[in-house]
Amino acid sequence: MNQPLLSISIPTYNRASFITELLDSIVVQFDDPEVASQIEITISDNASTDNTAEVVKKYSDKYQNIKYFRMEKNMGFDRNFVNVVTKSSGKYCLSIGDDDAFFSGSLAKILFELKNSTIPFYGLNNWGYDQSLKHQVLPYPSLCIKKDIEYERLSDYVKSIKKYTNIVGLFVGLSTQLFIREPWVKFEGKEEFYDTLAVHMYVLLSIYKDSPYKIIAEPYIKTRSSNIRWDTFAGLGSIQGRITSTIQTVTWIKKLFSLPMPVWRINLYFYTREYWFTSKEIMKKNLQKIGLGKVIDLYRRMR
Repeated sequence: MNQPLLSISIPTYNRASFITELLDSIVVQFDDPEVASQIEITISDNASTDNTAEVVKKYSDKYQNIKYFRMEKNMGFDRNFVNVVTKSSGKYCLSIGDDDAFFSGSLAKILFELKNSTIPFYGLNNWGYDQSLKHQVLPYPSLCIKKDIEYERLSDYVKSIKKYTNIVGLFVGLSTQLFIREPWVKFEGKEEFYDTLAVHMYVLLSIYKDSPYKIIAEPYIKTRSSNIRWDTFAGLGSIQGRITSTIQTVTWIKKLFSLPMPVWRINLYFYTREYWFTSKEIMKKNLQKIGLGKVIDLYRRMR
């Protein structure tokens, strides 16, 4: 197989029950010969203890462009992410969460964009869905823009972001990052960001700070809302841990891009935000326990 134009890179751990939906959303698009010939899927399994290996084997046995690698032991998210990109071979790499899925026809559209592109780094739009990936939790996608936007430099885009929460959310999400792979592989110093649980964000922002950046308006990916397993991420199992990690990340971005953000305001914002969000999640779970989950979904769609 010649070098694929695009590698879909999937770091995974104990997601056998979800990764089937992701892979199905990909292989169904292989009916298009160009999609089948220009795309590879690379999966790095972080020593899952469920039947992830068996699930993936059903696909890799059938499709030669699906590659599966298994870590000997759980090395943490960051090392697993570095491994999946390293094992990939496409010109471009698109990382995606193992519990998300692609919209029908989206891969052909991505390839069409990349064919003659000189843009090294893209931000993809996505749409949040419920746990079943059947219903939208909001009536609009994550980025409410009607057409693609291209920036001369990534830093121009970062400096245009007004809300602190967006700075982290736009770059830390796995399923929105599309980038030329070679500079990532050659970047020295990835180890500096191990155990941050966001090595992808730190490395991409470091590499492409002064490079062109483009946001694709049409949502290509369905993301599964409220499905983060905080207990599997060392240090993020508590509210305090998540607050500390987020503040450190925003402070790093502030320094890298020389953003005029007072540190005290960053701290105040995230402490207030995280405790409010946590309170809402607790209320949501309690309502779901008593059978009012559909009321929550209806409220979110009506907002």
